[in-house]
Amino acid sequence: MTMGEEIPGWRPHRARGQGKATRRWPWLLMALVAILCAGLVAIPASWAMRKQLEAERGEASPEAAVAVWRLQLSAGEELGVSRVLAEERHDELLAQWRDYRAQMTRSGNPPSKIEAVGPSVVERQGDDRASVVEQIRAVWWQGPTSLAGTEHPWRWEVRKDGGGWRVWSADLPAWCGVHVRAELCH
Repeated sequence: MTMGEEIPGWRPHRARGQGKATRRWPWLLMALVAILCAGLVAIPASWAMRKQLEAERGEASPEAAVAVWRLQLSAGEELGVSRVLAEERHDELLAQWRDYRAQMTRSGNPPSKIEAVGPSVVERQGDDRASVVEQIRAVWWQGPTSLAGTEHPWRWEVRKDGGGWRVWSADLPAWCGVHVRAELCH
């Protein structure tokens, strides 16, 4: 062996911190950070997706689907009503819901709430269909005084689809002329 000749398989000693492992650790650290960030994003995203699927599933019972429909009408809140409307008739049912809500406000003094009086009457028509009848009345609050209207029957047909119950049709008495005097409606 002569001076300057390399020895096969021998590498010169490198100073500490100059090896391949040292140059590799920033990449490993960045990969670890990326994996953690992806996990932090994936957990809330999967939770939100699961909640959305639950919300679109319908209600657990015919009475529950009708209660959501009625409570959303009472509150004048359209946002939550779509989840209990049958998909095949969604647009038609939403238009009916909007029209009925418009009748309520057209009277000049919409009720503070509408409520069911007594229990819901549910008639099952097989495993996936039912009719629900509730006696509904309007309630107006004016300060410490409340005024309750006369109850009238409201009928819904509900169907089970996608694992939950949804409103298929609503047979409601006219607001103007039944729940309030016709001359109050403009």
